[in-house]
Amino acid sequence: MKTLVPILALCLMLAACSREAPPPVPAAGPLDSNNSELNARVETLQDQLARYDSELKDAQAEIVSLNRKLQAPDDTEALDKANARITELEAEVVKLKAELKAAEPAPTPEPVEPKTEPAQPAPSSAEDKQRLADLLPQVKEGTEAGVVSEYVELLSRVDKVTRDDAIKAMQQWVKDEPENKQARLTLAMVLTTRFADFAREPMKQGALAGEIKTELDTALKIDPDYYDAVHFLAIMKVNYPSFTPEFKDAPTTLQRALELQKNLPWQERFAEIYAAWGMWHRVQGQLEEAAARVKQGLDQWPTDQGLLDEQARIAAAQAEKE
Repeated sequence: MKTLVPILALCLMLAACSREAPPPVPAAGPLDSNNSELNARVETLQDQLARYDSELKDAQAEIVSLNRKLQAPDDTEALDKANARITELEAEVVKLKAELKAAEPAPTPEPVEPKTEPAQPAPSSAEDKQRLADLLPQVKEGTEAGVVSEYVELLSRVDKVTRDDAIKAMQQWVKDEPENKQARLTLAMVLTTRFADFAREPMKQGALAGEIKTELDTALKIDPDYYDAVHFLAIMKVNYPSFTPEFKDAPTTLQRALELQKNLPWQERFAEIYAAWGMWHRVQGQLEEAAARVKQGLDQWPTDQGLLDEQARIAAAQAEKE
């Protein structure tokens, strides 16, 4: 039972940051032309204001000089003219400042990124619904390899209504058989398909991750040596952001998975644990340790594509670091 594919949606949600391209810069339009005219008008008004301010200062200086010289009645006429000019200039300055403020162009608003809703899958086909119905009894029997993986992968691409119905069926199975470890693990795997429904709701995504982990923990309380649950939990922890307690605790679960593997016949999916441990080291920049873990896996399964892919990522990180 491959588990890396079923939790792909979880990996995408728990990756440290999803990055979106910035919105395009709007092309120049009439607003830019209007702003150019307004800017030219502002510059003209500012020049006029500067001249009036200079003239006002000169007139005020003249008054000071006249006041000092005021000794004869003839001097009062010049003083009255200077005071009248100051009053006139002050009125012009007030008028110009008001006009200048009105002429200043309004700031160009920042472009608003349009909200986009996640793409919704087309309504499920009759074939998909029938296949889910056919697989359900086999999922519950748990005797055929790959059935659960196929069931979960199919759920990840059907519409929300169909997916919700399947999840309700899994939840009812757990309710009917609360001590069934396989039911708990299957529900955890099926719940990972719901992350796409909460693409823009991180709080709900976090709650969903907690719900998945609760089912896994319950399965392991029922049977602490349940390899499938340990395997799934180990890979889930590795795909948490590196600052979380789950990520930091991943080696404990990874080591437990390797210990349990020793008592089981080798299966191809066991290589996923080595690839996940290599990824855990790589994410933290521990490239030598990452390469060593992947090599341990390749020593046992040289053609595993997951290990080869992780080896290539580590090599690329090493080359970038040099």
